[in-house]
Amino acid sequence: MVVRWTQDQDRDRGGESLTAAVTYFVFRTGLGAVCLLAGIEKVQSPGDFVEGVRQYRLVPSRLAPVAGCALIAAELGLGLLLVTDLVPALAALGAIVLFSIFAAALAVSLARSNTAPCHCFGASEVEKISPVALVRALALAGVAAAVLVFAVQDTASIGRHELLPSLLMTAAFVAITRLSGLFPLTWSFLRQKASMHPTPTRRVSFRHQPLDVPFYPKEQQ
Repeated sequence: MVVRWTQDQDRDRGGESLTAAVTYFVFRTGLGAVCLLAGIEKVQSPGDFVEGVRQYRLVPSRLAPVAGCALIAAELGLGLLLVTDLVPALAALGAIVLFSIFAAALAVSLARSNTAPCHCFGASEVEKISPVALVRALALAGVAAAVLVFAVQDTASIGRHELLPSLLMTAAFVAITRLSGLFPLTWSFLRQKASMHPTPTRRVSFRHQPLDVPFYPKEQQ
């Protein structure tokens, strides 16, 4: 009886260890991929991103290029460290600071009723400063805190059989994070009242021809 109880307890511990390992992998790799994606998109148009930093009106205009380059470098560096699992505790701590800065900038901008482009991912002007962006930044800071806890506890790595499901969950995590910025735009579109407008066309039918046009014109005398 004691042996059976011990075996059940070991099995439960093994399941908890596996769950922790998968969660740690998904959070760490997903957070790193989000940082890399954001940094890569910003690198493609650094000038536009620097202009976006100016639109936040949180740093002097002359310091916007320095702040913009520092943010891009931080995202790329932290993303690389998290994905490769190099000094994960230090990388997670840096991610907490980074996303806390983003959250503070978004909160101040919302308090000022600033609806400039968010520039959270690249230089796109589609996503604006919104409560959704603030919640996302806070959520990512929370994920970074969880990664720090797992890293400090020296959580075990996943096995070969858990690799594919973990990668799929990581991809879903990144996709949801990236597409969440489109929610306000989609919501505003759905709230608009449907209206019908005449659509111009080049097609001509006999119904639109004048009634006095004969089908067989008279022969000239």
